Amino acid sequence: MKKNLIIPVMGVVVLAVCVLFYLNQTTDRNNKQEEISNLVFETPDFYDNEFIDEKAMGEFYVVNFFASWCKPCLAEHPLLMEMKKQGIKIIGVNFRDDEENFKEWIKEHGNPFEHILRDDGTIAYEMGLIGVPETYFIKNKIIQKKIQGPLFYEDIEQYL
Repeated sequence: MKKNLIIPVMGVVVLAVCVLFYLNQTTDRNNKQEEISNLVFETPDFYDNEFIDEKAMGEFYVVNFFASWCKPCLAEHPLLMEMKKQGIKIIGVNFRDDEENFKEWIKEHGNPFEHILRDDGTIAYEMGLIGVPETYFIKNKIIQKKIQGPLFYEDIEQYL
């Protein structure tokens, strides 16, 4: 009879240990405050070929990954234009895009960005991009909020 109890008891012990490891890992991940990648400030702006002055950006700004081929990027574009009108500084990161298409897209739809960086995927990888569009709200170099997919008014109303 004791042999019959060993397997279920060991199963419960192993399960309990696994749950403890999982909970510990989740807690650490949720408490970790991620900083914005330094690559954003080490990549020259597309238009003036100069690096972004981090201090000039202020304590709060937004980083938005977009592409001309991305339909949801076009859908959120009016909100980005509204944010610019309200004085919010936005760094646009043009993700894996054809340069001519990108320039035509900005010309046609307007430029809500304080700076635009062109990215071959290096910045995206460093910041953990899932896909475009993706927006990061930054305060004092710390990512406060991350929106995967297009922005909606509810996502930005607290900043307007």
